[in-house]
Amino acid sequence: MAGSINRRAVRWLRGQLPELVAAGAISSENAAAIERHYGPVESRTNFGFVILATVGAALVGAGIILIIAHNWDDLSRATRTVIAFIPLLIAQALVVFVLMRRNESRPWREAVAVFDVAAVATAISLISQTYQIQGSFADFMQVWLLLSIPIVYLLRTTIGAVVYVLGTLVWLDSRWGFIFGRTESPMMFWGLLLLVVPYFWICFRRNRDSRETATLGVVLALATIIGLGITAEFAKADIGAIAFAGLLTTIYLCGILFFPKTDQRLHVIALLGGIGVGVATIVLSFESSWHFTSDLPWKDRSVAQNLALAIELLFPIAAVCLAAFDLLRGRLRFSWTVAGFPVVTVIAWSVATSKESFAAALLINCYALLLGIDILARGIRTSSIGRANFGLLLIAVLAIARFFDSDLSFVTRGVGFIVVGAGFLIANVVLFKRRAAT
Repeated sequence: MAGSINRRAVRWLRGQLPELVAAGAISSENAAAIERHYGPVESRTNFGFVILATVGAALVGAGIILIIAHNWDDLSRATRTVIAFIPLLIAQALVVFVLMRRNESRPWREAVAVFDVAAVATAISLISQTYQIQGSFADFMQVWLLLSIPIVYLLRTTIGAVVYVLGTLVWLDSRWGFIFGRTESPMMFWGLLLLVVPYFWICFRRNRDSRETATLGVVLALATIIGLGITAEFAKADIGAIAFAGLLTTIYLCGILFFPKTDQRLHVIALLGGIGVGVATIVLSFESSWHFTSDLPWKDRSVAQNLALAIELLFPIAAVCLAAFDLLRGRLRFSWTVAGFPVVTVIAWSVATSKESFAAALLINCYALLLGIDILARGIRTSSIGRANFGLLLIAVLAIARFFDSDLSFVTRGVGFIVVGAGFLIANVVLFKRRAAT
């Protein structure tokens, strides 16, 4: 079926069909045709039960670890080795049981996956402690992640995939972050993150409109944003603004092109990208954002830093290719104002490299104002109160930033606030009247 279907509305319609047939409003043949149109009935999974089962499995694993730790010092090395592998063997036995007898039960798969991942971590930790194997926390996380990723595919666990992505962020922080305070190359992060992308593609192909696909997509997008920030800092190439403009625009375009909606609403991934573009635009509207600080000569750059630079450039190229792909197919499903963010940023960066940071900031300010007006107009055209208010909010934040970033008088600032506030009130009154009329 083309487009996106509101599954809740479909379930309601299916529940009404017997009453409509009994009342003679439609024939049984029409009811059967409606059933065929919407496809087979999807089995519903209680998401809360899945979460509780997963948490229960995690608590059981933690309890086993605590019981073992209570008498750990009194055990021989051989006994410790055997105990280290017992939770792992139990977990593997449960995996076999689930694959053979409970393969269609999502709570079973998710719970066993979490228990298996915990068992892997327990075995690695206990063996390392028993035999005094040296290594950093980053080494431990890397081994754990590489041994855990097959579980995600074997048990088709979305929660396990989300936990894996969070684990890559923990590994990233252990290499380059605030908690561990180390500044080693973070490039392995992208390899670890790519290992879970095929599973997201499987979820996308199976049901792009499912809550699990959307959740994993949002987590992957947020992890990519964090990873790009650290990669840009490591690369020291002063093109972080271009990289983020490309990434956020790519997220927005992916949400529009690959998660289409039959109504005027945006998919959560497109919404995340759109909000990201708005926030990045406000940040780049400050002149200080265009004061470049890198003093690393190009000849002194390492291979890892050049690879980081290539990753930064990948995202704006991807954004341009996605926009061109949709345009060549004769479609225009996205906002050109949002899609043009990487191009505007490249122009501003080119101006800033000529020691014209004020001109670069001025260009972004003009773009931010145009973006806010475009979002506001789209919100009014589609009667979307949220979208219209976001456009007004973007204009308001831009105005506030400039009021406190310049030498305007209090009267001028006050008039500006009044104008923006009146815009909020008028836009909402118009939208509410339109909604009431329809």
